[in-house]
Amino acid sequence: MTHLNTAALQALLERVEAGDWWGDLPRPAYLHTDLCWKAFNGSLDAAKALHDAVLPGWHWSLYDDNGIGIYEAQIEVHDWQGEPISGASKCNPARAWLIAILRALIATADTEGR
Repeated sequence: MTHLNTAALQALLERVEAGDWWGDLPRPAYLHTDLCWKAFNGSLDAAKALHDAVLPGWHWSLYDDNGIGIYEAQIEVHDWQGEPISGASKCNPARAWLIAILRALIATADTEGR
């Protein structure tokens, strides 16, 4: 994968968590902007396609927290080592998955010294 700009990823993550599309933030090509936009707006197909594109071989799960409308996504590396990386979103499971994907990319960049 291309060198990851963790500052740009962190800025994007903060905006997505706030429920605000990134507007004028940098849009690195490796993020597949169209898939991010669709996942942000609720497309589970786009979230899965993005996951497969940027985190191939990583396991994922998605669930509703006890039926109260808070969705959580968890991502774990392919060998099930370490703690899962989570994302949550009210009423939008695809956005929860997008948040988890962004967190996983940031964690991967940090641990690999990118």
